[in-house]
Amino acid sequence: MADRGAQLVGMLGARAVSLVLGALASVVVARSLAPDARGTYYMAVTVASAAMALGHLSVEQAQTALWPDLPVRASLQANSLPLGLLIGTGAGTLAVVAVGLLRGAANLPDLWLLTTACLGVPLGVGVLYGSNIALLTGRAGLSAAATLWGAVVQCGALIALGLTGRLTVYLVVVVWVLSLAVPLLTLVTAGGFTLRPPDPRTARLTCAKGLKLHAGTAASYALLRSDLFLLNAFSGAHAVGIYSLAVTLAEWGRLAIDTLSQATLARQFADTSQLAAAVTARITRAMVVLVLASGVTIVVVTSVLVTPVYGPAYADVAGIIALLAPGVVVLAGSRPLVAYLLRCRPARFTVVPSLLALVLNVVLNLLLIPVWGAAGCAVASTLAYASLTAVQVALFVRVSGISWRLLLPRTADVAAIRGRLRAVQ
Repeated sequence: MADRGAQLVGMLGARAVSLVLGALASVVVARSLAPDARGTYYMAVTVASAAMALGHLSVEQAQTALWPDLPVRASLQANSLPLGLLIGTGAGTLAVVAVGLLRGAANLPDLWLLTTACLGVPLGVGVLYGSNIALLTGRAGLSAAATLWGAVVQCGALIALGLTGRLTVYLVVVVWVLSLAVPLLTLVTAGGFTLRPPDPRTARLTCAKGLKLHAGTAASYALLRSDLFLLNAFSGAHAVGIYSLAVTLAEWGRLAIDTLSQATLARQFADTSQLAAAVTARITRAMVVLVLASGVTIVVVTSVLVTPVYGPAYADVAGIIALLAPGVVVLAGSRPLVAYLLRCRPARFTVVPSLLALVLNVVLNLLLIPVWGAAGCAVASTLAYASLTAVQVALFVRVSGISWRLLLPRTADVAAIRGRLRAVQ
């Protein structure tokens, strides 16, 4: 228990530092680039991120699902790096071809800028696979450290370029690509990857398993980012520049939630299914406390600081965060439930809810963006995220037999979190 607590504190510290560095980087970019330029850079990065999310074939979820099978663990570790680079290269190449064909119709940025961003796709997919292996092997600190070093390089480069007046949209994208190379290098040098010949049989098994889960993963990503593409098509780069900053700041509210989820993932897969359900319920109770605290904190803090820190051009961001943050933190808090369903039930238990939520999100965005613009995106996303979380809770209750009341925090859960926070201080 002491080791887990120390690991959680270490991860939280690394994430907090990454958060501070990310905040500094976002301020530098916002102060150096107008909302239109910020929207252009963010769309280029979003295209590359979409290539990662839609093209990684859910291999990391397949790793998680196959991990209880002890004989294949060594092969899963050996395959993670070559699979990441190979699949990521294919996904990045397809993305460049696709945007070359659709750029005009989708109001996307310059093809050269988009191609540069897509150079980061194989790096990002490799980091995704390697970080997941680190979590499954109980090395959550390594995953956090890799993220931290990427943030250090990204923030340092952006600050240097911003202070010298050399920061441009293209250089922001180049720095983003470099920030993906650093975590990959960190994982390699720290032994996050097993550097030995890959196992083709396990690779085929992993990809086949991942493809069964991939519709849900792709839908989950599209649920989070389809609104940006729709907003860009309807309202242009300026609206994307405002909304993308709101998304970035709202997602900072997930810091403690994601950290707890990652730190406790191995525990959910170390026990029998019955014990895993009880562990998942206990983790979820802590998640509810963190969701409430994180949601209130991010809304209050950003309402006070957005305009003084980012400038008058971004004054509308605070109101959008108030609409978006509740959905973001609630969805993040459901991750333990999704992990349990992934372990114990067929892929449709995670795929179908995500697909339905995506359809709901797209429909709501099509209705609300023409009326409310970026604020409409925020409302649509929160409603879709909350609906998906409600379905995931219902499925967990049905599958595990645990009452939904046992997912609500008790006085003892709140006291335990307070005790750990005092210990950190």
